[in-house]
Amino acid sequence: MRAARAGGVLVSYDGNFRPQLWARWSDAPGRVLRMLVAEADLLFGNHRDLSLLLEKPFSGDGPGRTREAANAGFAAFPNLRWIASTARQTACVDEHRLSARIDTLAEAFEVTERTIPGVVDRIGTGDAFAAGVLHGLMKGQDAQAAVDQGLALACLKHSVPGDMTLFGPNALEAFHLGGMDVRR
Repeated sequence: MRAARAGGVLVSYDGNFRPQLWARWSDAPGRVLRMLVAEADLLFGNHRDLSLLLEKPFSGDGPGRTREAANAGFAAFPNLRWIASTARQTACVDEHRLSARIDTLAEAFEVTERTIPGVVDRIGTGDAFAAGVLHGLMKGQDAQAAVDQGLALACLKHSVPGDMTLFGPNALEAFHLGGMDVRR
C-alpha cells in the first residue's frame, strides 16, 4: 500500500472484518487494520468498521449518525478521501432492502433504498458494490454517480448465484430505468 501510494496510485481498502478469522491470528486486529486504513484513499466500511478502528462506539441509525462515524474516520485517517458503505435490511430470506452512500470530507452522497425481491444469492454483493464504486471513480465520475453505480451492481448481483457477476452497461442502464430483472 505504501509503495502504491508512493507511486501515485490511489488505494482502496475493504473493511469486511470477520472476528472469528482474526481471533485465530491476532488479539489486536484494530492495531493492524489501522495501519492499513492509514494508507487508503477509499475505505469500504461502515460505522461498525470505524468503531473497531477507532475503539469508539458509533451508531449507524440515520444519516446524521453515519456521518458522525465518517467524520471521525476522516479525522483519524488524513489520507482518506471517500468512505463508501451499504446498509441492508432483510424483510425475509428472499426480499432485502439495500441502500448505499459515499461520504467525502465535505458531504455525503446517498442512494435511495431499493427493495430487492426474489433474492437468489447475496454472496458477492459487497464486491459488486465495490466494483461499481471503483469503476465510477476511476472513470472520473463524481461520488453520487459512483455510489449509484455501486448500488445498481450490488442489487443486480442478488439475481445470480455464486460470488461473481458480469453485468455490463446495458444492465446498469436498464436497472436505472427501473428494471430489476435484466440480462447481462
